[in-house]
Amino acid sequence: MPPIAATVGARSAYLERNRKYWEQGYDAPSVNHPIFGFHDRVLKPEFNLPQGHEAVLDFGCGQGAAVNFFNTNGFNAFGVDISESDLSIAGNRYPHLRHRFHVCAADPAANVTYGPTLQYKVITAVESLHYLSRKDFYAAVKKLYRQLAPGGLFFATLVGERSSSFAKSQPTEDPWLRRTEVQSTPAPVDSYNFFVRDEDDLIDRFIFLKPLHVGYYAEKYRSDEGDGFHYTFCGIKE
Repeated sequence: MPPIAATVGARSAYLERNRKYWEQGYDAPSVNHPIFGFHDRVLKPEFNLPQGHEAVLDFGCGQGAAVNFFNTNGFNAFGVDISESDLSIAGNRYPHLRHRFHVCAADPAANVTYGPTLQYKVITAVESLHYLSRKDFYAAVKKLYRQLAPGGLFFATLVGERSSSFAKSQPTEDPWLRRTEVQSTPAPVDSYNFFVRDEDDLIDRFIFLKPLHVGYYAEKYRSDEGDGFHYTFCGIKE
C-alpha cells in the first residue's frame, strides 16, 4: 500500500498526534464485539443481510478482522485506516483480502472518498470517529454519508463521558476535544478525542441519519484499569 502523500503542515497538530499514536499499531487479531452484536442483532434479523454480496465499508478497520468477518459472512467488504502499520499486518494476516485494505489520510479534507468509489449498503465505524474535532468529524461523516446507498445502514460507536477515560482527560483550546495521556513505549503519548454526553447528544452527532437503535457497552477486565463506556448508534439513510 502506498504511503499517504501528506505533510505535518497539511494537518492540524492534533491530527498528527493522533496519527502517530495509531501508527504505533493496535494489536487486534479478533473482531471487536460490537460488530458481532450489530451483525447478529440488526443486519440478520431486521434486514436479512447479506442477500447478494452487499458492499460494506469499515472505517478505522485496523488489522482487518471485521473486514474478514464481513467477507466470510457473504458481504463485499473493504476497510480504511490511517495506520499503515496496522494495514500492513492486515494484508499479511489476510493475503486474499489485501486489495480490500486502503490507507486514508488522518485529515478528512485530504480524502476524496474513503476506500473504493462504491455505494455501500453498510458502513461501520467502531471506536474510530471520536478522535476527530467537530469540523473534521462532520467532514468525515458527510463523506461517508455520500458513500452510503439510499436505505443503507450506518453503525458507529463513540466514547461517552461515563467512561473512566473522561475523568483522566484534560480540556484543550478546542472545546470539542480533550487530551488524554496514553501510557506507551518508549514514552507516553497524547491522544485527542471527544466524549458524548448522553443518548440525545449521540443522536445529534448523526443528524443526517434516521436513528434506528441507540445503546451502549461498557467493559473492564482488570482491577487496575478503568472501565470503558461507549454509545452505539445505528441509523439509516432515507
